[in-house]
Amino acid sequence: MKKNLFLIAGICLLTSACATTGSDTMMGKMQSCLMEKAMQTLTDGSLATNGLTATAKSISNSCLQSLAMQNLGIDNQTTQMATTILSTLSAAKAQ
Repeated sequence: MKKNLFLIAGICLLTSACATTGSDTMMGKMQSCLMEKAMQTLTDGSLATNGLTATAKSISNSCLQSLAMQNLGIDNQTTQMATTILSTLSAAKAQ
Protein backbone atom coordinates (compact mmCIF):
# COMPACT_ATOMS: atom_id res chain seq x y z
CA MET A 1 0.00 0.00 0.00
CA LYS A 2 2.82 2.37 0.89
CA LYS A 3 4.48 1.62 -2.47
CA ASN A 4 1.24 2.41 -4.33
CA LEU A 5 0.83 5.73 -2.54
CA PHE A 6 4.42 6.65 -3.35
CA LEU A 7 3.89 5.65 -6.97
CA ILE A 8 0.72 7.70 -7.31
CA ALA A 9 2.34 10.71 -5.64
CA GLY A 10 5.30 10.43 -7.99
CA ILE A 11 3.13 10.24 -11.08
CA CYS A 12 1.08 13.14 -9.80
CA LEU A 13 4.22 15.24 -9.52
CA LEU A 14 5.56 14.07 -12.89
CA THR A 15 2.40 14.91 -14.79
CA SER A 16 1.19 17.84 -12.69
CA ALA A 17 -2.03 15.91 -12.13
CA CYS A 18 -2.54 17.67 -8.82
CA ALA A 19 -3.19 21.07 -10.42
CA THR A 20 -6.93 21.69 -10.48
CA THR A 21 -7.37 25.44 -10.62
CA GLY A 22 -8.65 27.62 -13.46
CA SER A 23 -7.76 26.29 -16.90
CA ASP A 24 -5.83 23.45 -15.28
CA THR A 25 -9.10 21.89 -14.08
CA MET A 26 -9.84 20.20 -17.40
CA MET A 27 -6.27 18.92 -17.75
CA GLY A 28 -6.47 17.68 -14.16
CA LYS A 29 -9.59 15.73 -15.10
CA MET A 30 -7.82 14.43 -18.19
CA GLN A 31 -4.82 13.29 -16.17
CA SER A 32 -7.09 11.58 -13.65
CA CYS A 33 -8.83 9.75 -16.48
CA LEU A 34 -5.48 8.72 -17.97
CA MET A 35 -4.25 7.51 -14.59
CA GLU A 36 -7.38 5.43 -14.03
CA LYS A 37 -7.21 3.86 -17.49
CA ALA A 38 -3.46 3.25 -17.18
CA MET A 39 -4.00 1.39 -13.93
CA GLN A 40 -6.69 -0.69 -15.66
CA THR A 41 -4.25 -1.65 -18.43
CA LEU A 42 -1.80 -2.91 -15.84
CA THR A 43 -4.53 -4.88 -14.10
CA ASP A 44 -6.00 -6.47 -17.21
CA GLY A 45 -2.65 -7.06 -18.93
CA SER A 46 -3.45 -5.08 -22.08
CA LEU A 47 -0.30 -2.95 -21.70
CA ALA A 48 1.87 -6.04 -22.07
CA THR A 49 -0.26 -7.34 -24.94
CA ASN A 50 -0.66 -4.15 -26.99
CA GLY A 51 2.57 -2.29 -26.19
CA LEU A 52 3.21 1.15 -24.74
CA THR A 53 2.55 3.33 -27.79
CA ALA A 54 -0.67 1.62 -28.87
CA THR A 55 -1.99 1.52 -25.31
CA ALA A 56 -1.15 5.19 -24.71
CA LYS A 57 -2.96 6.20 -27.91
CA SER A 58 -5.95 4.03 -27.00
CA ILE A 59 -6.37 5.38 -23.49
CA SER A 60 -5.79 8.98 -24.59
CA ASN A 61 -8.49 8.63 -27.27
CA SER A 62 -10.83 7.07 -24.74
CA CYS A 63 -10.31 9.92 -22.27
CA LEU A 64 -10.62 12.56 -24.99
CA GLN A 65 -13.96 11.06 -25.98
CA SER A 66 -15.23 10.64 -22.47
CA LEU A 67 -14.35 14.21 -21.57
CA ALA A 68 -15.50 15.59 -24.96
CA MET A 69 -12.17 17.29 -25.56
CA GLN A 70 -11.40 16.05 -29.08
CA ASN A 71 -11.76 19.50 -30.66
CA LEU A 72 -9.41 21.33 -28.31
CA GLY A 73 -6.26 20.31 -30.20
CA ILE A 74 -4.62 18.49 -27.31
CA ASP A 75 -4.41 15.01 -28.86
CA ASN A 76 -0.60 14.87 -28.93
CA GLN A 77 -0.26 16.34 -25.44
CA THR A 78 -2.76 13.82 -24.09
CA THR A 79 -0.99 10.89 -25.75
CA GLN A 80 2.33 12.10 -24.31
CA MET A 81 0.81 12.30 -20.81
CA ALA A 82 -0.58 8.77 -21.24
CA THR A 83 2.83 7.53 -22.37
CA THR A 84 4.52 9.11 -19.34
CA ILE A 85 2.00 7.57 -16.95
CA LEU A 86 2.23 4.13 -18.56
CA SER A 87 6.04 4.23 -18.60
CA THR A 88 6.16 5.16 -14.93
CA LEU A 89 3.65 2.50 -13.94
CA SER A 90 5.42 -0.15 -16.02
CA ALA A 91 8.77 0.67 -14.44
CA ALA A 92 7.27 0.58 -10.94
CA LYS A 93 5.54 -2.73 -11.59
CA ALA A 94 8.77 -4.27 -12.88
CA GLN A 95 10.58 -3.48 -9.60
